[in-house]
Amino acid sequence: MKSKYFTIGELVSKNVYKKYGERAWSFISDDLIKTIDSIREHFNRPIIVNNWLYGGTLEQRGLRANKDQIVKEKKDYYLSQHCLGNAVDFNVKGMSAKDVYDDILKNKHKFPYLKRIEHIEKTPTWIHIDCANVESNEIIIF
Repeated sequence: MKSKYFTIGELVSKNVYKKYGERAWSFISDDLIKTIDSIREHFNRPIIVNNWLYGGTLEQRGLRANKDQIVKEKKDYYLSQHCLGNAVDFNVKGMSAKDVYDDILKNKHKFPYLKRIEHIEKTPTWIHIDCANVESNEIIIF
């Protein structure tokens, strides 16, 4: 499944894109694609995950692989949903992370595949969401 709004380079690290190109779509979960597309439609504004393709510095906010710096630096087990193609960190253009966070929780019924969101106190300048395989009918705040 491909996104309606995002290129694969926006959803995977630079290393993953260089190695796999368009084939990297196979690493992103369909639930995550449905979720990030529905969030984009809900806010009707551009969403920034990775922007390295366009000359920006963000490159590890989607799928991360073992060759990516953020993963290589880990000393203990690292079982992030980012490494499983189930998570993204993002910003909505023109909105604060707090406003986006509050709005997602207020409208959680619009995002049926969204399973978890990181508490805004831990990520005050961006939003982390994921589609982890958890048994819950509510969005888990962690």
